[in-house]
Amino acid sequence: MPESTEIASVPVSRRARKKARTRQGLYDAAVALFLARGFDAVTIDEICRAADVARATFFLHFPTKDALLVEYGERATEELAARLRASRAAATTDLARALDFLVERALRHADAVRLVVREIMARPAALAESSERSRDLVQLLAGVVRRGQAAGELRRGLAPELVAAILVATYLSIVAEWTRRRSAFDLRTAVRGALDVVLNGLRTRRRGRP
Repeated sequence: MPESTEIASVPVSRRARKKARTRQGLYDAAVALFLARGFDAVTIDEICRAADVARATFFLHFPTKDALLVEYGERATEELAARLRASRAAATTDLARALDFLVERALRHADAVRLVVREIMARPAALAESSERSRDLVQLLAGVVRRGQAAGELRRGLAPELVAAILVATYLSIVAEWTRRRSAFDLRTAVRGALDVVLNGLRTRRRGRP
């Protein structure tokens, strides 16, 4: 189903607001058509007609139809960035909240996310683009890790980008498995378990041993 933006409001010009509404309209129309008929069956002209814009307008916002597949991830990262900017919580809390946010957002748009994941995995170019765009999410979470290290809350000596990349790669792998297995897979539990492993490790702690 089409999604709405949830980014914290910031002063923007009328032109910027109009541009954002047009992009939103194109994206919403495309997702609705993809869910109804399948990605391959939908043309750019049909998306433009559904969004009531000219074909040239589409290409002002998206270079190709495949570019619509990475839009979900970009929106999720932007919304998460706004939430983290407003947070004053500890780093471990923010990491948990960040992954919870991504999970709840995916569950809220489950059909669209599953479609996006399936189509991206089937298209090498889209997969490469999605991997490139995921770096924004890695940098966002790396900032949280870096803050936790500076505060003495998280272990120092590890590159924040490496820790964040592990979290993002694990999250995306779990979402891919959730897409494949559908209702037989508990996305919330799997992601929270993965975060616990990253933060606390696999070893069982014994009394008298560190």
